[in-house]
Amino acid sequence: LESRGFRCSNETVFGDLADKVIQMYETQLVRHTTMIVGPTGGGKSLVLETLKNARLVSENIVVKMSVLNPKAQPLDELYGRMDPVTRDWTDGILSKLFRELNDVLPAGKENEMRWIIYDGDVDALWVENMNSVMDD
Repeated sequence: LESRGFRCSNETVFGDLADKVIQMYETQLVRHTTMIVGPTGGGKSLVLETLKNARLVSENIVVKMSVLNPKAQPLDELYGRMDPVTRDWTDGILSKLFRELNDVLPAGKENEMRWIIYDGDVDALWVENMNSVMDD
């Protein structure tokens, strides 16, 4: 990062963010879902972008990020819904995205990792819904 001009003038902040990147990496090794919570401007996106770039350089893993704000649409558009009369399922944004990201990686892209980033405010209802999705 330093070779590309990325260096924080405050060594304490730089060290703290480097620690967060390492913690995120180690968490991803043992968990399939992770939540980063913090204030606006707190470095959450920086941690993810840095880890994404570091995985490419150190492990030759290409990280493909799909970013969405889960509170920007109604829940049935986000998760999908079942018609109560016909019992037909209509995919929502997430169920469609999950299907696409779970497709077999094409030849030559076996080193691709896929992340879904939910970027938005967190409240109790949102956390409850996400916990259910993460458990599945």
